[in-house]
Amino acid sequence: MNKKNLIQVAEGLKDWLLSIYLYHKGSVTLPVFVVQEVNFVLLDSIRDIFTRKNFIVLTQDDISQWNDVFCLKLLDIKNHSELFYGKDILWSFTFKTSDLRSSLELEIRNKRIQLREDYLSHHCGKDFLIHLLPGMKILWEGGLLLKNPSIKLPVDMKELLSLFDIAWSCNSQIFYYLLDEKVDVAKIPSIVHEVHEYLSVLCTKVNNFK
Repeated sequence: MNKKNLIQVAEGLKDWLLSIYLYHKGSVTLPVFVVQEVNFVLLDSIRDIFTRKNFIVLTQDDISQWNDVFCLKLLDIKNHSELFYGKDILWSFTFKTSDLRSSLELEIRNKRIQLREDYLSHHCGKDFLIHLLPGMKILWEGGLLLKNPSIKLPVDMKELLSLFDIAWSCNSQIFYYLLDEKVDVAKIPSIVHEVHEYLSVLCTKVNNFK
């Protein structure tokens, strides 16, 4: 969505809309709309603006009451968004360590399943592996916040990966190759297998975290 579309949404929803964030998810920027509650009759009046667009719609309750099972995603949105319009609802978002641990473990397990499905059902060139990195970044940042909720997350991916390896006693060497795009196509199956095993080990570490 462009800025004109965002302004049209704000004008259409008026007081029903609390905030608009620009969520930088990898190389893509998604608008995140925070509304008081979902009203499909009201949303239908501006549905043309949303057609064939990528976006996220959250309610105030999603943020305040779902932060136990949804905290990893909400943290990622909070840490990688800028406020475009309205109140900064996410500024006061907090989480329990136990909730973040459960959310992180669930994300890792889902990532392992997704890795199998995506690898077997898609053409697997270098792009397949490079596209893993944004999802892995969410895990690395969540893992660092689980260890130290007040940590300042680095912007540089290699610095992030280095801190994560120290915090969780992991060996993430394979991902440095992906960051530098030094991938031998013939070795992609073995690299995918190594990533799958990496996620398995990490899942065990997170599951045992107290």
